[in-house]
Amino acid sequence: MTREELFRAVGEVREDQIADAAEMPNKAAPRWRRYGALAACLAVVLAGAFGVSRLGIGGASDQETVQESADAPAAPQYSVGAEIREIDSSGWSWGGLFNGGASSDASLAWLDPEEILAMDTTIFRGTVTGMRTYEVTVDGSTNFYTVASVEVSDCLRGDLAAGDTYNVLYAGIPGRMSTSISGDLENLAAGSEAVFMPYIAALDTGWRSGDDYFCYADLAELYMDEGRRFLFLETGDGVSYASDVYDIPASSGETVTLDDVTAYLRGLLEQ
Repeated sequence: MTREELFRAVGEVREDQIADAAEMPNKAAPRWRRYGALAACLAVVLAGAFGVSRLGIGGASDQETVQESADAPAAPQYSVGAEIREIDSSGWSWGGLFNGGASSDASLAWLDPEEILAMDTTIFRGTVTGMRTYEVTVDGSTNFYTVASVEVSDCLRGDLAAGDTYNVLYAGIPGRMSTSISGDLENLAAGSEAVFMPYIAALDTGWRSGDDYFCYADLAELYMDEGRRFLFLETGDGVSYASDVYDIPASSGETVTLDDVTAYLRGLLEQ
């Protein structure tokens, strides 16, 4: 499988995105040019092969991880100059942690549901089967990310297959987020059921500083900039969501369920 086929497999990545990403500067480019077209083709084949096995595209087991041990550095395929390592965040205190790397446009606060749904996101319902935390250093600046493995039960928009597991990346560490846009992302845990509205992690989605670049696709197939308007979380006492944005009717009683959420979103998508 080629790298281009890899990213088409998980969603609607535009041809111009693939073409632009293929031209992304690489610090090792001068060295590779000496070897000509044969080496370039070999690199694409290897990137695709490693990407499939590492990311679990097409349905990853919840026990598959992007790297073998928590303290070992990851071997990124698409990032340039980024240091990525999985860490054990259990027992950490809030002091010293920095949430960053992904940000949300404040103008989203003024968008209505139809405008938000017009954005290029996938939409699916699923259950979190596992969570991992990563420390990413780019150009001397360190940020922390969580990757939630989510088993899909119902796909409302996109090419995600029910029964398969996909990785969703977002900035910060669960229970230690302090931004207003994080929403219920900080409450996600293994066993959580929710409706997710993430973006496809393509070759050109990530965090750049100078010549260094962290590509989200090195850790996950999908990513979320924020959770407040793009996540509907089942809490056991109903669904937690941005009720000031979405007017979701409850089909039974006064408590909105995930069934109500999916029916509401499907109605908007069919308009």
